[in-house]
Amino acid sequence: TKPNRLEFAVVNLGLIEKFIAAGKLDAKNEITEDALVAAGVTKSKHDGIRVLAKGEIKTKITLTVTGASASAVEAIEKAGGKVTLLAPVAAAAE
Repeated sequence: TKPNRLEFAVVNLGLIEKFIAAGKLDAKNEITEDALVAAGVTKSKHDGIRVLAKGEIKTKITLTVTGASASAVEAIEKAGGKVTLLAPVAAAAE
């Protein structure tokens, strides 16, 4: 293992949809990594949050995260949403 490798918190689309349905995330506003942590979707963001396509997203959302799988981006765009990818924290610091 690399000593300076990046560690990402992983969040699935189904979990984001579940938190939106429960009213803990507001789909009308941009959903950022800080909003995901504040809502309790993940405990911390480590070096960033990576979204995977497990589960289903039906809500139109604007998501800003460090990483997302191609199928997750496709699923969000299919639901009418938009994904913005950030540079990882460690890479931005260099």
